Amino acid sequence: MMLFFIKPRIITALLLFLVVSISLQTCQVNSQCSKGCDLALASYDVWRGSNVTLIADLFSVPVSTLLSWNPATLPDRDTVIAGTRVNIPFPCDCINGNFLAHVFNYSVSSGDTYDIVASHFYANLTSTTWLRRFNSYPENNIPDAGVLNVTVNCSCGNKAISKDYGLFITWPIEVGDTLESVASANNLSADLISRYNPTANFTAGSGLLFIPAKGKLLQLDVIELD
Repeated sequence: MMLFFIKPRIITALLLFLVVSISLQTCQVNSQCSKGCDLALASYDVWRGSNVTLIADLFSVPVSTLLSWNPATLPDRDTVIAGTRVNIPFPCDCINGNFLAHVFNYSVSSGDTYDIVASHFYANLTSTTWLRRFNSYPENNIPDAGVLNVTVNCSCGNKAISKDYGLFITWPIEVGDTLESVASANNLSADLISRYNPTANFTAGSGLLFIPAKGKLLQLDVIELD
């Protein structure tokens, strides 16, 4: 029988390698945050029948602030065009140390379902999955009155990619979208958007992207989030 002897320093190196490997795997599985940021934007796809006051109420933002962030698409409180996108300012919080998002309160009405709230009222900025996770009501038995927790994800950026962007837009992917069409709509390069969204399926027709913003958006001086 042959015996093999391993030097102590080799054993130490192997143990250190195992510890580092396990630590890296744990970090990859449990993506966590330590803090959020004061401001993010949600790109809201305006639906027929909505109005400025309703949109402001959904996101708990003053009408004056909503108008100030959207001078081109919302020239006044009486004008809103279905099919256009408006930017909604909101704080980006670190939720339970696990992920970046903000939780809005939605006042329930008779006939509401998780799907209606997610896809219609919040224009796919959230999902039925998030609504089920953060609410105790059965999906098919939401009361006629009450409040739903509506979770909208956000981003505070990635300095490893670029330090030029400190403001990010949560952008719901729509049917027909492509990487190139999203890039063109935001006057950015496709490469930059793909680097901030490395796992995104740009043609899936659903899901969220995080779009870096600067320029005129950062020059606006009204960012009140009362």
